[in-house]
Amino acid sequence: MLEQILSYDLSLFSLILLIVLFVITKIKKDVISFSSTLFHWIIIVNMIGLIAEAASWIFDLKPGFINYLISYSSNFLVFLMAPIIVGLWASYLDYKLFSNRKRIYNRYFYMFPAMITFVILLFNFKLPLYFSIDQQTNVYTSGNLLPLQYLFVYSVYLYIIILVIQNRKHKDTNTIKGIILFLAFPLLGSTLQLIQNNLLFTWSSLAISLVVVYIFMETTSGSLDYLTKLYTRKILEIYVKSLIEDKKDFYVVMIDFDRFKEVNDLFGHSIGDRVLIEFSNIIIETSSNYQLFASRLGGDEFLLVLQNNIEEVPKKLIEELKQKVNLHPYMSKFKFLSFSAGYVQYDHKMNLDDLLTAVDKKMYEKKINHKLMQKQIHDSDY
Repeated sequence: MLEQILSYDLSLFSLILLIVLFVITKIKKDVISFSSTLFHWIIIVNMIGLIAEAASWIFDLKPGFINYLISYSSNFLVFLMAPIIVGLWASYLDYKLFSNRKRIYNRYFYMFPAMITFVILLFNFKLPLYFSIDQQTNVYTSGNLLPLQYLFVYSVYLYIIILVIQNRKHKDTNTIKGIILFLAFPLLGSTLQLIQNNLLFTWSSLAISLVVVYIFMETTSGSLDYLTKLYTRKILEIYVKSLIEDKKDFYVVMIDFDRFKEVNDLFGHSIGDRVLIEFSNIIIETSSNYQLFASRLGGDEFLLVLQNNIEEVPKKLIEELKQKVNLHPYMSKFKFLSFSAGYVQYDHKMNLDDLLTAVDKKMYEKKINHKLMQKQIHDSDY
C-alpha cells in the first residue's frame, strides 16, 4: 500500500512539475520558436500519460461499470501516448540537431508508430491485441501484440541515438548534453519500472528529462549567439568584468573579416551565414588548445579572451586561425576572404570600455595595413 501511495505521489509531483514548466514557458516572451511549440506539446502529452498511467492503477481490480470505463480508457491512453511522445521527442531532437522544419515534416515516419498503434487500439475493442480488461472483475490482461508496442517505441529511440552519435560534432555542448540526459532518464525510469512494475517511473522520468532539456536546450538563447553558438556580447561583458574584478591577466583579440560584404553580395546572405558558422566552428575547435573565451560581437566581428600574460600566445592563436581558414574545405573556397585581427593586453587601469576601444583600434590598424598591402599588390600587377 505504501509503495502505491509513493507511486502516486511521484506521479502527482511530476504532474505539478510539468504544469509549472508549461506555465513558465508560456510566460516567457522569447519562447516562440518551432522547437518551443514542439516542447509545449511534449509537456501536454507527458501530463496526459502521467494521469492515465496513475488512473490505470488506481481503478485496477475495482469492480463496477464506471471503474471499467475509466480503467479501459486510461490504458487506451497509456498505449497511445507512448508512441506519440516518442515521435514528438524525435521531432524535437531532430530539429535541435538540424534546425530544419521541412526536414521534420518530411520525416513523418516519426509518427508512424503512433498511427499504427491507434489503428491497433481501435481493433482492440473487439480483439484483445494489446490488452483486455474483464468487465466483471476489472482485471487487466496483456495481449499478444504487446511486444509490438515496445518495438515501435525503442526503434524510434534507437534511431535518435544513432542520429545523435553521427552528428555530435556539429552541435554545441549544451545541446548534446541535453540530448544525452534526455535519453538517459527515460531509459533509467523504464528499466526501474520493469524491475518493480508497480512503481510508476517511466512517465515520471520523462517529466524529469523535460526539465533537464529545458535547462540545457531552451534557456541558452540569452547566453549563446543564435547563429554561431558563440557567447553573446552580454555574456562577454559579464565574463570580462569578472576577470577585471579578480585582477586577472588576460589578452583580448578582436577579429573582423575583410571583404565579407562581397560574400553576401555575390553569393547571398545564407552563404554569408554559413561562413560565419564555419569560422565559429574553427574557433571552437581551436579553443581546446587555449584557455579561450569566444564571443560574437555582431555581424562579422568576433572577440576572443585569452587568460594569459604571454604576448606570443595571441600571436600564435591568430596565425593558427588563419592557417585553419586557408585549409578549411568550405572557407578556402572564398579566395578573396581573409580577416584582420588586433590584440591588446589588459592594463589594470582600464575599464571595460577602455579595453574594447583599445582592441578595436588595434584591429582597424591591422585592417588598414592589410588594405594597403592588397592595393600595393594590385598596383604592382599593372
